[in-house]
Amino acid sequence: MIADRGFRDLDESSAPEAARPILAATRAELGVVPSVVARMIAAPALFEAFRAAVQAFDRTSLSPVEREVVIVVIARDVGCEVCITMHSRLLRRLGRPELAEKLVAGVSLDDARLDALAAFTRELLGTRGDVGATIWEAFLGAGYTRAQALEIVIGCGAYTMSTYANRLTGGTLAAADPH
Repeated sequence: MIADRGFRDLDESSAPEAARPILAATRAELGVVPSVVARMIAAPALFEAFRAAVQAFDRTSLSPVEREVVIVVIARDVGCEVCITMHSRLLRRLGRPELAEKLVAGVSLDDARLDALAAFTRELLGTRGDVGATIWEAFLGAGYTRAQALEIVIGCGAYTMSTYANRLTGGTLAAADPH
């Protein structure tokens, strides 16, 4: 259970001036402003840093499915139910719903390449970058590159920001309710 730390959903009347364009853009893109956004914007610089890091991660050589594997591993490791739910939905849209279930359960993905990616991501997080030789060799042996290892660091940075912020603020995927 996430403790109530006093964060509330913000709107145009209560958000910092710098956050108001974020609210408008989010509403235009999604039709609503999810609570997670309405709380993260209490620090507009955090939201902007998160979006920039996500855009950088999206430009990496990892496929959309591979990026989602990385994200769900991070979300599971941190315990961010919001991110697990959202990125499980994205894996379903990508035609790979079984991956989310298996990643959350911590079992084999029945795909050696994606298993190596998930293991590398878990090890990267767990060792704070000091990946052991066995996991490293399996990652490279699965066809991933040293550059892709560094690209995964971008994903870890982006989604550490959001998972920590989501847990800290207690935001949800539901539409914001600033009242």
